[in-house]
Amino acid sequence: MLSRLLGVSRLAAAGAVAVVGLVAQLPAAAQAAADASQTYIVVYGSASQVDRDALSASGNQILSDLGPAGVMIVSSSNPAGLETLTGVTDVADDSLTLQVPQVSVESAAGIDGGGGSSCASTTKACGLQWDLARIHVPDAWNTTMGSPRVKVAVLDTGLNSKHEEVGANYDVAESRSFVQPSAGCPADKNNFNSIEDFNGHGTWTATHVAGRNGPVMTGIAPDTTLVNVRVLGACGSGRFSWVFAGMFYANQIGASVVSMSLGGYVCADRVVPGSPYCSNPHAVKQGRALERANSQLIDFMRDHGTITVAAAGNDHSQMQQDGRMVGPGLAFGGVLGPSPLNDMTGLFEVPGGAHGAVAVAALNRITAAGPAGTTKFGQYGVGGRDQLTYYSNFGEKIAVAAPGGARNFNVPSFDCLTGGCARLGNSPGTLDNPGDFGAFGVGCTSCYAFIQGTSMATPQVAGVAALALAAHPGMRADALVGLLQRSVTSFTDSNATPAISNDAGSAQFNYDVAYGTAGVSNQQMGSGVIDAALAVS
Repeated sequence: MLSRLLGVSRLAAAGAVAVVGLVAQLPAAAQAAADASQTYIVVYGSASQVDRDALSASGNQILSDLGPAGVMIVSSSNPAGLETLTGVTDVADDSLTLQVPQVSVESAAGIDGGGGSSCASTTKACGLQWDLARIHVPDAWNTTMGSPRVKVAVLDTGLNSKHEEVGANYDVAESRSFVQPSAGCPADKNNFNSIEDFNGHGTWTATHVAGRNGPVMTGIAPDTTLVNVRVLGACGSGRFSWVFAGMFYANQIGASVVSMSLGGYVCADRVVPGSPYCSNPHAVKQGRALERANSQLIDFMRDHGTITVAAAGNDHSQMQQDGRMVGPGLAFGGVLGPSPLNDMTGLFEVPGGAHGAVAVAALNRITAAGPAGTTKFGQYGVGGRDQLTYYSNFGEKIAVAAPGGARNFNVPSFDCLTGGCARLGNSPGTLDNPGDFGAFGVGCTSCYAFIQGTSMATPQVAGVAALALAAHPGMRADALVGLLQRSVTSFTDSNATPAISNDAGSAQFNYDVAYGTAGVSNQQMGSGVIDAALAVS
């Protein structure tokens, strides 16, 4: 999953139609009438300072009441007036969007699905799911395959309910869509309130957490109750208000784990002179409000029994402990060469950058060797396993790592000169796929794909968390986070994947991996590789 900016932030989000707790439910027409330019996210210093009567005055309309977390979403024609309300610390308009960070998808043609029988056991994982074998899911199944009393909410693009990997553990009744019609995605005009998946990404992530033990793949915790919270539209994008409302809803229905394979960036907290993203005081003001709303929501959820497992992001940039990014990202601004657009300094990753979030980095399977002339700049880490993928963010904020898959040579596609370099799927007659295998497709009952991304690593950690809760009933959220960070195995090989080049004399300067230099330290990749067997022991 590769994140990019739209304006200042490109995080995939979803809608403000809320259904339980203190979230206000609006008719779809009423929400659609509240144009994004007049929808605001209002952040309070504390939940006790939320004054709904004062907020509703002067024509303001509460769209989603997230007050227990100190956040409200309103429609207003007077944003300046919102800022003067007692207790309000920040206000942001809802013009910025979140998105599914871009993923590389390779269709898995010829997969024999539809048979209905299981393919995994307590002694082995399904053949194409090397990722589950690496994190010892079959061993964990000797103890538990999950529990119906453990509820996991996957916040994504929806779920293809007709796919053969979706089992009876899918709780359709509690699943919701928070997507609304938007000019940016005409495809959502007639299906915004559906919980089905019109993108494919959500089906992959949800079935990896808790899909059934099916004909060609299995979910990590197939006996876990799975709730689908659709917060991204068919185009893989949506607004912050949608995502925030979906997060709060997941907590209110009692989800113990929220899996968020989405992400993006906002300006952290200061004007950065010369930055194409954060030199504007308004962008910084917006970013501060959104970052605080995100952090307050995640802290509230964790205090009330829900942990947030979130993708670290696919820009191969360094994330500090406070969630702030440092230095360039992988052609971040879309420029294959030195450019200020590639510099991410001053940005904050959302949602994974929040203090309370469990940020997940992505590892590869093994770095295959290629003949000379198959890549532009050579290779690094040939033969190495558990290597930091060429796209995964890294840094002090990473909690744990998990297999996210990577192209065969673990180099960016723009550095590949042959198809063998960029391959994600398996070679004919083998099970050597370097990409993560899973359910995919729109309106298809037996479609699969090989994919790479921190989007793919994230549901693995969420699935392990579900197994851990089944094995350790009553475990509190803070204790669960600690258990996950301890339930790891060491990286098989020392990492050899370098950071983005900061050498002005290099051909990769400011946009590409620094070939020929030392790899990112394993200490920047989390406490280790998540391990399901250890989590349930």
